[in-house]
Amino acid sequence: MNIEQYGYQKADTIDCGTGIPARVTAVHRSHFEIVCDRGTGLARLKTGEYYGGNENVPAAGDFVLVNWQEGSESLILKTLPRKTYFARLDPSSSGYGEQAVAANFDYVFIMQALDRDFNPRRLERYLTLAWQSGATPAVILTKADEVKDPAVHVLAAEKIAAGVDVYAVSAKTGQGISELSKYMKPGRTTVFLGSSGVGKSTLVNALAGEAIMETGEIREKDGRGRHTTSHRQLVLLKNGAMIIDTPGMRELGMWDVREGLGQSFADVEQYLGRCRFNDCRHQREPGCAVKAAIQSGELPAKRWESYLKLLTEARFADDKAGYLKEKRQWHKSISKMQKSGRNADYRIEPCTETFTCRACKRLIAPEDAGSSHRNHCPHCLTSIHADNQPGDRASLCKGIMEPVSVWVRKNGEWAVIHRCKSCGTLSSNRIAADDNLYLLMEIAMKPLYAPLFRPGEAEEVGAGEAGAEEEGARSAESAAKANSRCQVCGSPVNLDGEKSRHCPGCLSGVHTDEDRPGDGASLCRGVLEPVGVWAREDGRWEIIHRCRSCGILSSDPVAAADNTTLLLSIAMRPLASPPFPLWQLRKEPAD
Repeated sequence: MNIEQYGYQKADTIDCGTGIPARVTAVHRSHFEIVCDRGTGLARLKTGEYYGGNENVPAAGDFVLVNWQEGSESLILKTLPRKTYFARLDPSSSGYGEQAVAANFDYVFIMQALDRDFNPRRLERYLTLAWQSGATPAVILTKADEVKDPAVHVLAAEKIAAGVDVYAVSAKTGQGISELSKYMKPGRTTVFLGSSGVGKSTLVNALAGEAIMETGEIREKDGRGRHTTSHRQLVLLKNGAMIIDTPGMRELGMWDVREGLGQSFADVEQYLGRCRFNDCRHQREPGCAVKAAIQSGELPAKRWESYLKLLTEARFADDKAGYLKEKRQWHKSISKMQKSGRNADYRIEPCTETFTCRACKRLIAPEDAGSSHRNHCPHCLTSIHADNQPGDRASLCKGIMEPVSVWVRKNGEWAVIHRCKSCGTLSSNRIAADDNLYLLMEIAMKPLYAPLFRPGEAEEVGAGEAGAEEEGARSAESAAKANSRCQVCGSPVNLDGEKSRHCPGCLSGVHTDEDRPGDGASLCRGVLEPVGVWAREDGRWEIIHRCRSCGILSSDPVAAADNTTLLLSIAMRPLASPPFPLWQLRKEPAD
């Protein structure tokens, strides 16, 4: 076995240390398949090197240094520098993470089937990511034998993929297969990208001249194929060429594609610098070159809309990439401290900068901040929904986070609950020593200014058996709908035609997407305990839940059958144990 047959060059690494070079040929959930001069085998990651997860986690095609173990799992010590890299937004990360697809390839085959899979908008996405990778893309239109005139689709693809070779091929008849032979050179690697059912594995077999990949049938009702390739893998052909086959990807989110976007949409970006005004937003401004091009037909409106959509995703992912980079650097510093035998210094540095609140425009002094990163303004208690300025690090919509409620932590400490005016996300921030106590108390008492019921009307709704008896007394029609039970107190929850967000007896929920009490935000299945209430602008109350497992906050409207006594108890909980003497209350003058 010779690793150089798999494209490795000794100049790729300077110092191998105690490790030997290997190439990753397949990626599974918990282990990797590798090939090196000593043979093939399985390997796992060295925990310290990849602590916290980062972009250097090996992908199919990566060259790595391994501690080779004959007959057992080897240890991957380090990922070597990549010449090309393909990544997408991790669909399981809610927009926070990067998912590696392949590395160290020379060509990218963007594959779409001509039967039912041809999609110009998806082709634009793949092209953007392909250009960003640094490799040479080519568009492969498969199943050319199933359409009358493949040239029509080739022309449509060429309009989108300017300067990119487009081929119409058929593995069944052999049409166009010979034209792809120029890419299959010894030592060269090609990655196949496309949806399930486009014929990636079939094309691999056609180029290899033998059945080395499993292929699957296509469902007639929707034209989609099942995933015959379940993981990313690299195969070596007899002539020395290599192919990285990938599973069909249902989602293809943008991740760090600033350069690729400019190349795949060069026909669009040529108009951006021709507007009369340098800061033209291309909406209603006079002298807009983009609007003129659309009106004249030079620039298709759908092409412009697709560019804006991908640009928005790319900017969002860029900001997330910056946040994750800082997070990885922090993990790396902790790992270095552990290696050197020193304990991490978690002492908080004092705040040294003064800045202006974007909401109330007042200066925020460094004293009494407690940290170098303010969570909210001490005067108006508002925050900004962003990662690089005071905010909760939940997203990057940059909306104003207004204080809507306070809740009492287990240690008796108060925390302000913020709600973003733009996206509605909730966050929790502990109060600081210099926070406006008068405003804090005003927020805590706000729901009591406009209660949904009179105090005398508050009647406790029992949980458990009492709740079950009350449900049993309802009509047969309502009882038929009571098909869910609270997982906290066990009492039935009447769905009554709509999804119930919480139990009316204990006001708790379950953090799950299934049709049972919960907020539908994730699948951690933790208990959602009620920690506070807040009054909307229309006077309606909403219960604020906090997941015991993951800490995520959610807000659910109060229902007619909710336990009013418990609601009042939750609303008054902060007032029963204020973290400061009431004589300290004062109303701050407005500037």
